[in-house]
Amino acid sequence: MPSKVLKIDDVVSYRDSWGGGEMETVKITSLDVTKEPNEKYGEAVQEVEWHLIEENRVVVGVDKLSGGMEKWAYSYQIAPKGQDPRMFHQSPLYRQGWY
Repeated sequence: MPSKVLKIDDVVSYRDSWGGGEMETVKITSLDVTKEPNEKYGEAVQEVEWHLIEENRVVVGVDKLSGGMEKWAYSYQIAPKGQDPRMFHQSPLYRQGWY
């Protein structure tokens, strides 16, 4: 069972390309909590509860462990390590075929 809190330096599963890419393992480098879902900018924090990620109210910085490339992502693109973000979220966008 994953922790109820996600912190900087935690390792998670990630899908690039707005959730359409291959699943990879990445390290969290930053967390920004937004006021509304799917916003790009928010308030920087050190940790967040997973319910905010499930609400798509967190923008994360990620470091690709396979290539060392830093990127940013919406929270629907990540899931606890070993879980597929598509299956973890089951968001309305996912159900509508957006990713």
